[in-house]
Amino acid sequence: MAADLDLAVNCGSSSIKFALYSTETRNVVVSGSASNVQGDAPASYKFSHSAGGKEQERTKELEASTSYEDVFREILKDVTSEDILGSEREKRIRLVAHRIVHGGTADAPILIRHGDKEEQEVLDRMEEVSSFAPLHNHHAMLIVKECLEHLPESYSVLCFDTLFHQTIPQYRRQYAISTPPHKTPVPLVKYGFHGLSYANILDQMAEELGKPKEQVNLVVAHLGSGGSCCLIQNGKSTQTTMGVTPLEGLPGGTRSGTVDPSLIFHHTPDCSETVKWSGRDITKGEYVLNKESGFKALCGTNNFGTIISRAYPSSSSPDDAPSNEEHMSSRLTYQLYLDHLLSFLAPYLSSVFSSQDNATLDGLVFSGGIGEKSAQLRRDVLEHFAWIERLASSGGGVDEARNEKGEGRREITKAGSRVRAWVVETSEEDEMIRMAEEELKKQGK
Repeated sequence: MAADLDLAVNCGSSSIKFALYSTETRNVVVSGSASNVQGDAPASYKFSHSAGGKEQERTKELEASTSYEDVFREILKDVTSEDILGSEREKRIRLVAHRIVHGGTADAPILIRHGDKEEQEVLDRMEEVSSFAPLHNHHAMLIVKECLEHLPESYSVLCFDTLFHQTIPQYRRQYAISTPPHKTPVPLVKYGFHGLSYANILDQMAEELGKPKEQVNLVVAHLGSGGSCCLIQNGKSTQTTMGVTPLEGLPGGTRSGTVDPSLIFHHTPDCSETVKWSGRDITKGEYVLNKESGFKALCGTNNFGTIISRAYPSSSSPDDAPSNEEHMSSRLTYQLYLDHLLSFLAPYLSSVFSSQDNATLDGLVFSGGIGEKSAQLRRDVLEHFAWIERLASSGGGVDEARNEKGEGRREITKAGSRVRAWVVETSEEDEMIRMAEEELKKQGK
């Protein structure tokens, strides 16, 4: 049987998302995700499989000590099982598209296959770059190696989040710091991340608006456990909140976001010493700022839904009322997050409205787990910018019904709004497959 399937693998710091596509139709055959990988509780994964017009769902739990690679091996075994793909299952997967958070200086996806002479060189180079995104790149490269070994006839295509942001002007990429006396794996400039998500959102919004991508102007808030914002002008990234690593910018579930650089030396005096994390050496400073900060440090949980319910408890559920300490710490966390988010969105919106080519704002887009689910956060952001509607006498604003309820891609502001806001469910996996297929075609494979 000919290779007729494409696999997308999206590795997070403690999660693995995956989707198997038909090469011909791009329809999803199998999709799912693993959560709590290498966490304190047992890891689990679930996936759904379309067969005969019916959706079949499966769930499996694994021991808490199961390694990242072993979780993926279990996923791959089930996804490529004979009852799903048939007897020649290994030969049916043409390519595996991998989300790699940090691509360093790479200016295009990288294509490798087991046994290629460039294989080890690529793996070594990407391992060097992993120090700039230690929570993600290391895991992703472990899975690349697994796919090269267990799917040797398939191409592995490395799809980098950083590619989308290469259009950011140099004066915004440069840090006001001297060139280091030693050689670094990559230049110390802003790279930006979540690029696959932003590219997919741009595609979706261009389709929604019926405009060429090159004419679309967006301000996008990709808000999840790790979040960032991006200014897209004429279809290109011109500014984003993350920097040389994903730590800069917004606070997240366990990340500090932007802080005074001197803070870590006072908080963790031995911050330059190394600790083991997920089989890799990282500095204590990196570990504290990436894994022991953010929402969890402020209020004891990194679940934004829990934070909202504690910060603004419902009077109709007195039995579930938070303690006063939970209420106050969660309210502080929410207010801090909202303030940081507004501090990035405001100048991005201003950049569009004040541009010299009289550009229009096509949308303020909310995406990611928090952006898609938190109606209150969206409302509070838009109410902050209500002065723009009043100034323009537009009569716009939040459409409460559409903001509170609905699924999928939708506008959540009233007709005539100067700041048109949207909720867009992003698909990094779709973008990875599109990018990987284009790269294979470009190289004549």
